[in-house]
Amino acid sequence: MAQKRPLPDSGRTRARRSRPRRSSWTAIILLLVLLGLVLLVGGGVALGVAVAVGRQIHDVSRLYTPPIQATRIYGQDGELIASLFRENRQIVPLTEIPPVLRQAVLAIEDERFFSHRGVDPRGIARALWRNLREGELVEGGSTITQQLARNLFLSQERLVSRKVAEILLSLEIERRLTKEEILERYLNQVYFGHGAYGVEMAARIYFGKQVKDVTLPEAALLAGVIRAPSAYSPHRNLALAREKQALVLARMAALGYVSTQEAAAARSARIVLAPPSNAGLVGMRAPYFVSMILARLLETYGEDLVYSGGLQVHTTLDPKMQAAAEKAVRAGIAGAARRKLNVGQAALVSMDPQTGAIRAMIGGVDFATSQFNRAWQARRQPGSAFKIFVYSTAIAQGIPPTRILEDEPITYKIRGAPDWTPKNYDGKYSGPVTLRRALERSINIPAARMLVELGPERVIETARAMGIESPLQPHLSLALGSADVTPLEMTTAAATLASGGLRAQPLAILKVTDSRGKVLEEHRPRRQVGLSPEVAYVITDLLKGVIERGTGVAAGIGRPAAGKTGTTDDYRNAWFVGYTPHLATTVWVGNDDNTPMRRVVGGMVPSEIWAAFMREATSQQPPGDWAPPEGVVVTTVCAGTWQLATPACPHPRREVFTRSAAPTRYDLTVGQPAGGSAEPTPLAVSAPADGALLTPPFTIEGSTAPGAMVTIVVTAEGAGGGARAAEVSMQSGAAGRFAYDFRPSYRAPGTQYVITITAVGLNGSRASRTVTVTDPAADQQGR
Repeated sequence: MAQKRPLPDSGRTRARRSRPRRSSWTAIILLLVLLGLVLLVGGGVALGVAVAVGRQIHDVSRLYTPPIQATRIYGQDGELIASLFRENRQIVPLTEIPPVLRQAVLAIEDERFFSHRGVDPRGIARALWRNLREGELVEGGSTITQQLARNLFLSQERLVSRKVAEILLSLEIERRLTKEEILERYLNQVYFGHGAYGVEMAARIYFGKQVKDVTLPEAALLAGVIRAPSAYSPHRNLALAREKQALVLARMAALGYVSTQEAAAARSARIVLAPPSNAGLVGMRAPYFVSMILARLLETYGEDLVYSGGLQVHTTLDPKMQAAAEKAVRAGIAGAARRKLNVGQAALVSMDPQTGAIRAMIGGVDFATSQFNRAWQARRQPGSAFKIFVYSTAIAQGIPPTRILEDEPITYKIRGAPDWTPKNYDGKYSGPVTLRRALERSINIPAARMLVELGPERVIETARAMGIESPLQPHLSLALGSADVTPLEMTTAAATLASGGLRAQPLAILKVTDSRGKVLEEHRPRRQVGLSPEVAYVITDLLKGVIERGTGVAAGIGRPAAGKTGTTDDYRNAWFVGYTPHLATTVWVGNDDNTPMRRVVGGMVPSEIWAAFMREATSQQPPGDWAPPEGVVVTTVCAGTWQLATPACPHPRREVFTRSAAPTRYDLTVGQPAGGSAEPTPLAVSAPADGALLTPPFTIEGSTAPGAMVTIVVTAEGAGGGARAAEVSMQSGAAGRFAYDFRPSYRAPGTQYVITITAVGLNGSRASRTVTVTDPAADQQGR
């Protein structure tokens, strides 16, 4: 049987059919490998981005950290005077941002904000189409949430990786915060140009108002600035800003936020812009004062908190007085320039005598040119202004204003040093002069003699007690102001006199709070006794004479004031140190290179600046005078003998004394008949009645002979014994009347007041009366 043969080429046919099957599988395998590589590379990129973003997501706690805020410095009336910052921002809650501003921002920046979950696919698609059309990345399509993520966590680079990170962070922000919280953070973070961050500072920079007062036209203008502050700032290009404003208003109308009529009215509304400024200079109205407290703030809180922590610093500065000081200094320096007096610099410090509160400070003519603060950093010789301390020491030592001092040439031999011969400014000598006249005319030689009599160490003690902290050496030339002091120190000393002897520490900062309002520090006036009230009053009375008829007549301001001029021998420094009951002020002029001025003395430019400032600064204050305290005798003396004057005295003079230094004898050398006996001095007490029930304060009054010296002594007697409550001396008037308002400093149960009144007539005869009264309120309190 024959065997069957295979079909020809059957094997080759099978082979041909199988080859295509192997080829397709290979292609599939290659495609899978390629896809795997793409996924691997893409996954690696995605993983890298995810890891990078993941690290940032772990740090989104910054969402809950208050944004950087400027430190605000306020005057004593609450007015902003300066801002310190790296980013000038003031946080406001969403409730204080007007709805029209919120709507304007949403209309132009993210109209679907309340619909999406942080990322808007429509916005991304729109941006993608535009980028493809332009061939470059020109629009990000970012939502408000994405912008917030970028501002808080990312750079401003236009990279794909940053965009991915922005999207992922936005989703996380939306998960953690409500829409209102996101919008509030965004509106407080976004930059508006000119150094202003957030809507509050933007409103202040562009319109000079708080954001809560922004109107619809202003809101649309602000919203239009956000996209490109450098282009759309109305301070740079108002026309372009108005075009953007119109676009915002059109979007608001299209979205139903406003009607077409409201949008049209807002487009045509007049926009009133604040003067162009940088937020870094907002309210920098007292740069020298701010520079002084800045050093203290940096030392206490450090740079980060001062420039980024939103501190609220409440100070003692009075913006109106500061403006008056700046005006007076500018005018004074300009006037000196016109007279070619070579006066290049000036300083002024003004202080409340009762509290030490610094009300105004000028540390130089131009802060932009020189930040050196001559008001408290520069030590200069005060010249004759230092005589305040010499004569205050003298009065405290019981030397009366009528003391005769010799104004004649004198030379002092000093061991181990050249002889010292003090000279007067005019080179002339007056012979014997009273202490009062020597001070009013600022005569040098009597001051030098007085310093030698008192001892330099004692004068230094007085200067220290009154507020001088600079080094003082016990040299004889100290009498003429050879030691260096600061204007702030001299103001403190003047304030000590103005307040009746109480020295108040200079006070600049009242309170500092953090950004949430927590009080970090708070300060109250710190006062201590510098001089006794009677010494302060007598010196004040002497210094009033300097302005009324002495070297400081140019400082007259039409109200009671006291002061002292100061000039150094070489005309390198000129001062006026003066005060009223309510304000103490020092003015210094000179040159930074210490070159002499052209014969400028304290009674010229400094007195003129002082008077110009004080007239305006005190215009709203009562024109009060100082009342004589207990322990002061105001009387009339006879010039020449300086004893108590009688009607026959040809040259009577009013004078003030401390009780221990007051004259007790009448000048009987003029117009007295020979022999005869003195007539008794009459004395009648009209109030209070003996045995009366009276609640203090009450008036003690009566009549005696005209010109008689009346001494009233009040003793408070109670269960614990007796104590002197008051003692005062005065001279009766032309009609013989006298009166004293008694105000006890302390009231105790069951107190009786024993009042003894003694009168010494011009003829030397005496009379005395005693009355007793009871405080009924105190007596009832005792029951």
